[in-house]
Amino acid sequence: AADLWTCNVQESNNADRLAGVPYVDSKSKDHFVDDLASLEVSRSGGLGMELLELAGGRDDGIGITIVSGVTEGGNAEKAGILPGDSIARVTVYERDETTTTTSPGSSSFSGLVEETKSRTRDCEARDFDGTIDALANFPGENAATVYLDVKRIRRWPKVAVTVEYPASQCAEGFDPVQELELFAGENLQRALLNRGIVLDDPGNRRCDFCGSNACYVSVSRGKSLLNPMGKTEEKLMERNPNVRLSCKATVGYNMQEGDLRLKVNLSQH
Repeated sequence: AADLWTCNVQESNNADRLAGVPYVDSKSKDHFVDDLASLEVSRSGGLGMELLELAGGRDDGIGITIVSGVTEGGNAEKAGILPGDSIARVTVYERDETTTTTSPGSSSFSGLVEETKSRTRDCEARDFDGTIDALANFPGENAATVYLDVKRIRRWPKVAVTVEYPASQCAEGFDPVQELELFAGENLQRALLNRGIVLDDPGNRRCDFCGSNACYVSVSRGKSLLNPMGKTEEKLMERNPNVRLSCKATVGYNMQEGDLRLKVNLSQH
């Protein structure tokens, strides 16, 4: 995964991150960066991982550092960390005990109050020195365990889609059956249009959601690869359980792979 990592900077604020904050990303559209939160790693005997700096040398400490190896049977391996991962955040939890005296009602008492506090150090898109500092120095000598947020590059699952046009809409020599490859998580209607599938069904009624008269598709194989119908769509399709609203369908539900076969422009078949 080393050759797939890159570093980007968000230009404007969004729900995920602030503008100007660097983050690691994938160079390849066939891969994405997955988030693994709070992997518990014991520090007893060492973390059991080796780091490799892919990019660095800047004055601001921005760079890319990944895990190049984990010790077999070591703490990092036991926590599920893999070579190629990038450490994004280190969290340490500490117990703080204080003696308190209170007067609830007419009775006074004193005792110990235990409170758990956390400290966090972000190290996403940092160079080797910044990552090492977060892992080795930031937790302090007394921290027996660290909790690591990890970035991992994964391959986008793909769904092979066979699309069948009505023969009446096809010119002579045009194959009515088209083979496509879609990424899991794509909206079906948008994905079909982006791949050049012509959705045009003047004989059908318009979809109440997107307004298209060609929103309806008939699924003959791989129905489970689409997200479950919502209540409204389910009610609309009571008599046609194999028909879906493409504007409401997500391909590769739960990151599944497989084969999907469907017909478009249904009233023209």
